[in-house]
Amino acid sequence: MSTDSHTHDRKRIQEFVINQIESIGVEKESVSLDDTLDTLGLDSLDVVELSQTVKKKLGIPVKPGDFVDTVTISDVLSVICERAEIA
Repeated sequence: MSTDSHTHDRKRIQEFVINQIESIGVEKESVSLDDTLDTLGLDSLDVVELSQTVKKKLGIPVKPGDFVDTVTISDVLSVICERAEIA
């Protein structure tokens, strides 16, 4: 997969994030964009791991600190899309 930010779109990033959440034990079918990180059982370490995976696998320059104010999965996606320069 290319790491060129022009190859990313919100849908692809959303699928990637949901797959990453599933990989830490959350049922994919139960993940909604309105779910809070707390509700899904994600802690700060999980968010750090997610940010590192996004940076490494997608080439999107995010840092754990970018997610300090995120509450929902939708918030997380917004941060990632903003860093990827996707409107």
